[in-house]
This record gives sequence, structure tokens and C-alpha cells, in this order.
Amino acid sequence: MIDYLTDKTYKAGAYLRLSIEDENKDIESISIKNQRAFIKEFALKNNIEIYDYYVDDGYSGGNFDRPAWKRLINDIENGVIDCVITKDMSRLGREFIETGNYIFKYFPEHNIRYIAILEDYDTLNPNGSEDMLPFKAVINDMYLKDISKKIKSVRHDMMAKGEFVSGTVPYGYKRSEENNKILVIDEYAAPIVQRIFEMKDSGKTDGMIARVLTDEGILPPDVYRGKKLKYTTITTNLWKPCTIQHILKNEAYIGTLIQGKYERVSLKSKKKRLLPKNKWVIRKGVLPKIISNELFERVNAPKRKTNIRYRQYDYLLKGLVVCADCGVTMSVRRVKNQTDSTKITPIYVCRTYARYRNNVCTMHYYREEDLNELVLKEIRTVLLKYSKNETLEKKYETALCDFNVLKEYENTLKIYKSKIVTIDKAISELYKDRANNIISTDEFFGIKSDLEKDRKDYESKITDLEIIVSESKNLLTDQKTKMKYINNFLKAKNPDKEMLKTLINRIEINEDKTIKIFFNFNLNEENNER
Repeated sequence: MIDYLTDKTYKAGAYLRLSIEDENKDIESISIKNQRAFIKEFALKNNIEIYDYYVDDGYSGGNFDRPAWKRLINDIENGVIDCVITKDMSRLGREFIETGNYIFKYFPEHNIRYIAILEDYDTLNPNGSEDMLPFKAVINDMYLKDISKKIKSVRHDMMAKGEFVSGTVPYGYKRSEENNKILVIDEYAAPIVQRIFEMKDSGKTDGMIARVLTDEGILPPDVYRGKKLKYTTITTNLWKPCTIQHILKNEAYIGTLIQGKYERVSLKSKKKRLLPKNKWVIRKGVLPKIISNELFERVNAPKRKTNIRYRQYDYLLKGLVVCADCGVTMSVRRVKNQTDSTKITPIYVCRTYARYRNNVCTMHYYREEDLNELVLKEIRTVLLKYSKNETLEKKYETALCDFNVLKEYENTLKIYKSKIVTIDKAISELYKDRANNIISTDEFFGIKSDLEKDRKDYESKITDLEIIVSESKNLLTDQKTKMKYINNFLKAKNPDKEMLKTLINRIEINEDKTIKIFFNFNLNEENNER
């Protein structure tokens, strides 16, 4: 056991951790209470001041995504503590690579003294115990993998018995008060599920069903369950078509429990992947039915394919038009003429209103043809008025760079110059390796020759590019050239979208149909409104 005094009084962070993976061990010996007392006694005996206890109770040692650990690291970065103490290394972590990174790289780089009491390990006083530490880290890693396999096996057996071990309970069910692995009917939500299937069966679309439920003030599943959301938006309390679609396809409502569809890509990653269907755990008839098999089959019957082809229209101002109230980009709806059904009129409409109706935003719309005419007329008016304005000319100079190869050339030039810097560093390191007899003379001259050849190639490319960039800049600063591009827009009968994007930032439409055009350049510190 470590037993010594140092002249310096260290300010230490005592890190304590306990997780479910320790269930099969003697809980009393590794409990948070025991760890705290053990470290406190050690600190008093060895002239170490405990700044704070950082406790992660119920967190796995398989990763370092733990709140108390993050707080400890933050205190290290801020210079609050200069020592970390754990009862043993497994309390720090059981994952071999990342645990080793903290012990052998992060702590030394930040001048942190690390003590694992039971391993008799202290970075301040090496005694040979550090030689065994990597092996202990590997053993901890193997232990974690073994525990993970056992937990996975137990979960799989529970799934096979028809017990519910997943995280989120399907909407319409709730956990039984007698056994939380058994699902029973939720008397409030189940009738709503039935209504969803009946509305779909009657011909309503997913969007229509979502609007009906929202208008009636029915909370969507996540909000109803009281799920803690990472963030909320204006649509948090609204039903969405994707939620309706998920419910309609869930076989739980006909009594079939499907689990084990996903697995983590590795023990050390939270990312999951979908398994092939033959590996899913499917148990029929283990849940109380909410709807009949016949209704489920009708709703999910394959839709008949039609020969109708839907054309994608790329409207001139699409992507630039936004709702002035909710800020969402407006979409274009093709509406039939009431008097002549053969005529189609494209209209910009608020996407939020179209999806959720009166719950979030109000009706904002404008005929696409009329909006194009108004915007193009306004742009020409502005350019004629400010065609000699220096700010506008600078804006067009920038726009020319964006659509000219100049920008690409300048980026390539930066890359080539950084390559030369890298090569120079490599040559410098090469000399050091040769001086330390890491490489032979033949290897030295061979590698050096290749690097110098690459350097000459990049220098030649840089010379050519610098000439091109210089000539391009001369062209851009030419007054006649700049005015030529400005006049090209003024003369263009049908300017394209790219040309408009260089001029317009966005077009806002108010409910009263007033239009506000925001240009990409400043016009006497004012925006134009029409």
C-alpha cells in the first residue's frame, strides 16, 4: 500500500463510480460510501487535500460519457485540481483504449498526479506498478465485454418469453403496475389509436389525421408520455404525419411484439444498426389487441401503382420566399382554376400553415407569376438607381469571384502552399531520424529525393496558378468589365436563379400580401419594401 508524504499539498478530485455491471460483485466493498471513506482516509494520511468528490452512481465504465467525469475534466482544464484519486483503476473506466489514453497521455500532459490506491499506482512515485497497469486495463476491458454478453443474453431470453424490455412503450399501452415487463392497455391512448386507424381506413391522409388530432388538443405521444425532450419548437405539441405513419405500421396493435431489431455497432459506440429480419425477436399474441387484424391489413395494404408522373418544377424564386411571421421557407402549390379546371396556377403558400393550419401560423400566399414580375421589376429599379454605387460594384466583384474559377484557383493555391510546408517539416524530421540512426543512409537519400521532387512539382504548379490569379484579379478590377455584368442583368429578359441569388437574400410575404425584399448588399442602410 502507498504510504509516504510529499512536500507539496495536492488539491485532488476524488472520482467515485458504481454501475449495474458490478451487480455480481461484493456491492458493499465497492459501494460509493466505501469508496468515499477509503479515499478520504488515504488523502488524510498522505497530505492530500480533497477539493471535491466526483460521483457517477449508475454509470457504466464502458465509456466516459458521464456527468461527474465531465465536471472533473472541466476542473482540470480550469486548473482547479492537480490530482485525481480513484480506489482502483476500474473505477476510472473499464474500456482499455480510452482509459489508457487518460492515464498515460492526458494526465501527464496536464501535469495531473493520478493515484489508483489498490493498484499501488502513483504517477508521482513510480515503483514499477505502472508496468502492470496496461494488463489490468486489458482485463477490465475483457470483463466489460463479458458482462455485456451476459446482459445481452439475458435480455434476449426475456424477449423470447414475450417480456417487454425495450425503452419506449408503444403509444396506446403502458407498463403493468404488477410487472413492468408486461404491457397493458392505456385506457386514454388506446381509443385514439383506434381512431387513427379508422380515419386512415376512411380515406384520410396522414397529414389530415395529424391536423384533426392537433385541432382537438390531443397531445402527441412523446409529450403525452412526459418524455424529456432535448429541445422544443413551435411544432413540439403538434401531431406530425410521420408519427401517424409510424403508428399505422406498428404490429403491436394486433398483439405482435417485435424486439431486438437493432444492435450497437460495437461495445464502445452508441450508434446502432438495423439487423436482418430473421434476427428479430417476434412474438405474436403476447400483447392485448387494440385493433383487429382485418383493419390493420386494410390500412397497410399495398397501394395500386398508377402511371401518373409527377413533374418537379423549379420555380424562379423558390427557396428565397419565406413567411414573414414564422420564418419558414414557403412552398409552391399548383392550384386548379375554379372556372377552368385545365388551367393550373402556381401559388406560394406558408408551409407551416399548410401542414398544421391555424395552430401555428396563418394563411400567407402569393401568386408565383405576380411575385416574379414584382421582384424583377424592383431589382431593375434598384440596379438602375445604384448602378454607379461603389458598394454595389464591390458586391458584383464578390459575385464574380463566386462564379469565376478565381475562387477555386485561390483555394487550390492555399492547398499547394500547405503541401510545401508539410514537405519541409518531413525533410526536417528525416534529418533527425538519420542523425539518431532510425533510418539508414540509403533510406534517407531515397526518401529525401522523393520529397524534393514533390516539392518542385508543387512549386511549379504554384507559379502557374499565381499568374492565373493575378490576371483574373486584373480583369475583375476593370471598370468596363464590372459594368458589363451589371448591365447584363439589366438587359436580361429572363434572369436565371443563380443570378438572382447573388442579389437577393430573401423575400418575406406578410399575411396582408405586403412584400419585403432583402438584398445581399446594403442600400443606404435600408431594406426595400413593396
